[in-house]
Amino acid sequence: MQEKSNSANPLVSIITPVLNGNAYLGQAIQSVLGQTYGNIEYIIIDGGSTDGSLDTIKKYATRIKYWLSEPDCSMYAAINKGIRAASGSILAYLNSDDLYYPETVETVVDYFRKHPDTELVYGNCDFIGSNGELLYNYRYPKYKWQAYVCFNSSSLAQPATFWRNSVHQKIGYFNTLFKYAGDFDFYAKAGKCCRFLRINKTLARYRCHNATMSATLGKIIEDENGIVHKRYVHVNKLCQLFSKIWLYLRIKSLNLPLMFKKTYFYIKRVDFS
Repeated sequence: MQEKSNSANPLVSIITPVLNGNAYLGQAIQSVLGQTYGNIEYIIIDGGSTDGSLDTIKKYATRIKYWLSEPDCSMYAAINKGIRAASGSILAYLNSDDLYYPETVETVVDYFRKHPDTELVYGNCDFIGSNGELLYNYRYPKYKWQAYVCFNSSSLAQPATFWRNSVHQKIGYFNTLFKYAGDFDFYAKAGKCCRFLRINKTLARYRCHNATMSATLGKIIEDENGIVHKRYVHVNKLCQLFSKIWLYLRIKSLNLPLMFKKTYFYIKRVDFS
């Protein structure tokens, strides 16, 4: 049941952008509607799907605060439409192929209550396969702005990220010119003026499959990440390299079990004879 936002029971607005994502959309919707925290408004912005996504949205229409279907120029344009329609004091977006755990929003709200000066929180993320099977858990380091902007790409898990609406009052919205790196750019811009804190819990599941943008955009991803670097990295090449290596080693140290697992399976697969 949606209520007005207040400090004790803040309204959380969750936005799902979708374009022909019906294969997993129903699961994403259910993961939002099945949250243990009750004061949530759910917004779905469809880019003009032709694969049955609209039928799935309409199936849940009575439990969705607002939905819209019309062509847009990018995923980030759809997200911005959702943000502008949102009333919540806490915001997030969940792609149509990703999932929350039932306690995710409750955990996030409790953290924001205990840290009123924090404007963005993020947690760890499980990576799952196309059928929902667990591939591995990934842990993320504390946010350090200089190292973050020097890294190859965003070192935050987007599905496990939530922020206060005050962030948009300070920096605006997502850059709609990006097809992939809008998150990287948004977290870099926000990190200069907003306090980020890490929740050392797994908050979301990111689905790996052949149709994801990270699997299909290739060169576009590399070029867009380069644009973000040029925009925010203001140190010499040596300092940039040092920051990149420091963050890389920090991430690897947090994920030693996964690194050993990958090494083990690589050795088993390779014939050294």
